[in-house]
Amino acid sequence: MNNMKLTTSLLFCFALFILYAVEGNAQSSFSFSTGFSTDMNNHHNAFHHIPVSIQWKPSPEKRAPFFIEFNYDIPFAHKGTDNAYTLDASLPEEVTLQKNIRASIFTASIGFRIHLNTDKKNNSLYLNLIPFGLCSQSFKVTYKNYDKVNYEVLNPDVNVNNAGAVVSMAIVYNFHKQRQDMLLMLHAQSPLLKKRNEYPASFRFVAPLQFTFGYNFYYNKKK
Repeated sequence: MNNMKLTTSLLFCFALFILYAVEGNAQSSFSFSTGFSTDMNNHHNAFHHIPVSIQWKPSPEKRAPFFIEFNYDIPFAHKGTDNAYTLDASLPEEVTLQKNIRASIFTASIGFRIHLNTDKKNNSLYLNLIPFGLCSQSFKVTYKNYDKVNYEVLNPDVNVNNAGAVVSMAIVYNFHKQRQDMLLMLHAQSPLLKKRNEYPASFRFVAPLQFTFGYNFYYNKKK
């Protein structure tokens, strides 16, 4: 957790540096989008989220493709089961417990846009490439009605907190309404680019695939 705080602070400082380094009379924009996210890395037991994405673009011009993006994935509970055992002869030898896992994900990224097409109605298509991002993934595990005094789960899932680098890319479609206010985005992100702990968990790091809808908000910087 301390590593994530440090890396997020460094990224925030870098964002401030870029903010003041960009030409003062450029038109900047923020975009906000949300939708649904599924997991590409846990194939049989995928995690699902409601993603919230905020992106800052110093300029809408094609010659200024740089942006900074923040993503938070609000988790749905992933349900599963584990068996618990006891040596007490007066109790059932084995019981099945319901298990809930919530995987919270926060990502801060730096990327650039590649303009692909603008049609006659001024709708535009972009490819966002994000070669560097810092991601924190927190897995919270709970067992329902777990009698820890009399029963024991062998190799139970436990809470996991990890942070590391990720890469991602997205296809963004901007709808023309005044200044291309509305957007659709399909965003794919890698799992953490690091080895998982040796503890045998039933899940892997999440690789979110997000489909979101949102808006661009423009503002003019003062000289």
